[in-house]
Amino acid sequence: MKKLLISVAVAVSMASTAFAGSYESVDPTDAEATVWYRVSRDNQIAFLDQLTQEFNRTNPYGITVTAVSAGGYGDIFTKFINLIGTDELPDMLIGYQNQLALYNMPPASSLIDMNELVLSEKWAMSAEDMADIPAGFLAQDISSDFGGMRLGFPPRRSMEIMYGNLDWLAELGFDGIPTTPEGFREAACKATKQPFSGATDSAASPQGLEFGLDASRLASWILAFGGETLDKDKGEYVLNSPNAIAAATQLSELAAAGCAQAATEKYGEQTDFGNGATLFAQGSSSGLPYYGSAVSKGANFNWSIYAVPHTTAEPRGNLYGPSFAITDKADKGKQIAAWLWLQTFLKPENQAEFVRLTNYVPVRSSALDLLDDYRAKNPQFDIIRELMPTAGSETPPSASYEEVRRLMRDVLAEILAGGDPAKLMQDLNEEANELHREALEDIKG
Repeated sequence: MKKLLISVAVAVSMASTAFAGSYESVDPTDAEATVWYRVSRDNQIAFLDQLTQEFNRTNPYGITVTAVSAGGYGDIFTKFINLIGTDELPDMLIGYQNQLALYNMPPASSLIDMNELVLSEKWAMSAEDMADIPAGFLAQDISSDFGGMRLGFPPRRSMEIMYGNLDWLAELGFDGIPTTPEGFREAACKATKQPFSGATDSAASPQGLEFGLDASRLASWILAFGGETLDKDKGEYVLNSPNAIAAATQLSELAAAGCAQAATEKYGEQTDFGNGATLFAQGSSSGLPYYGSAVSKGANFNWSIYAVPHTTAEPRGNLYGPSFAITDKADKGKQIAAWLWLQTFLKPENQAEFVRLTNYVPVRSSALDLLDDYRAKNPQFDIIRELMPTAGSETPPSASYEEVRRLMRDVLAEILAGGDPAKLMQDLNEEANELHREALEDIKG
């Protein structure tokens, strides 16, 4: 992590200046701004091209935005750090919160505090529009590392969910996806002893829970058990909290009993779920149509989704996703132009269309009311609406999380392999906070 931070700093030009002043008197007339976004499919690019053309044609300031698909998140990250200190930086770009924090490391401090625009009297979204975005979504980009600075603004999200085979659950004596860890464990372990009657792969051993190895899998259980990854108030990781250790212990016990396992190939959990070989599969809500397709082509059973089983009073889904940040290029007109383009993207009708094309969760609650056609094809999507108000987030807007995510993935693998969950989480927390201290030292200079 230290080397990564140093490499970012080395690429930075000392000429970059921090934002100062107000946007209220700035005139963005005829401003030209560049936006880097991340989508890959032709129909998604076509949608954003059309949205941008319409914005350029109708905005009252004569603003011209050039919005381009700049590759994957890793591609965007590499391009950005190589261009820091040049005039070729985009005016707005998309990235995960930890990546945005890296972009803002001194001496560059390459991003503006978007609160200056989000809370602006002249350029803010309306109070009604802001109220349409759940508070949990808005809180994700506020960084304690940078004194409460807003590093970005959310355009969409995904939610970590549990996919469940309802027909198999009924055969096991359950009337739905269990919401408590105890009920979930009972169902998952029963499934290993009583295969699904409709399974299409008779050679596959029945499994209770299957998921791909990823930090989000572990983080989702921590949130569901009432824990956090990073405590923003304390400014430190709390991966060794009683809640986090209890979550890790639950996964450890499931694995030790032969009731949970990691997928052996990419999207293997999706395939096994569709074939009726695993009772539960954990993954992103963006996979809803793909799971539906796997089921219809496989064992063709009734299925649904819910949050990861929780100990909290209300279900606590894990929301994650990238945000748009605005670069500090000392041209406030361009910054306003990019922000107004984003506001167009955030209109409910555009959010709804983006859901149809990408399967992501919209940040505007009212967009869900415009998706009758999508919800008819994906009825499980309505459950996400129920889970949104109490959802949390694993991804802290901290530069240290880039490396901590890798550590969490490795620890999850060790937990499933029989390692001591309490010791693993304690060691993980110590390493995570050491990385975090290094990052904070670099910020303070």
